Amino acid sequence: MNPRDAQLSLDDIQRLQDKTREQIVRQSVIPPYVPLAALGLFAGLASVDLQNPWRTAALLSGFGLFLGVGIVHEQRALVQRKPTGPEWLFWVGVSAGLMLLFGVFRIAAWAWMALPPEGLLSQGTLAAAATAATYVAITPLIRRTFKKIVLRESRRA
Repeated sequence: MNPRDAQLSLDDIQRLQDKTREQIVRQSVIPPYVPLAALGLFAGLASVDLQNPWRTAALLSGFGLFLGVGIVHEQRALVQRKPTGPEWLFWVGVSAGLMLLFGVFRIAAWAWMALPPEGLLSQGTLAAAATAATYVAITPLIRRTFKKIVLRESRRA
């Protein structure tokens, strides 16, 4: 193999890797899955203020829907690969940020609206609705940030 053939092969590999990364970014957050994930997030978070038999059912079904949407999304993806460390850190950070936001919204519901701590219309329900709405609203920002992380990783490789 001469050096020109080797360089052409390396260029083809780089081009295919770039196409793969573009597809990963394109399939990262698909709009039809966002409302279902937000519904699961709402149900899981709103369950904290319910009585025990309902709390367990709502918690399992809500977070089950949230995780199930992610699993189905990954199984239907055209490109499947193991996420890198920064990608894992990003998704863990998004999840932690949503939980922190839920806590802030819950405190705000208690302080500003004096909602009761238990029941159907409570601090947790309002905070869960606000967190789910925020998740839907920041989805474009999540997608742009994820794209930057994936593309930055491609330049390091």
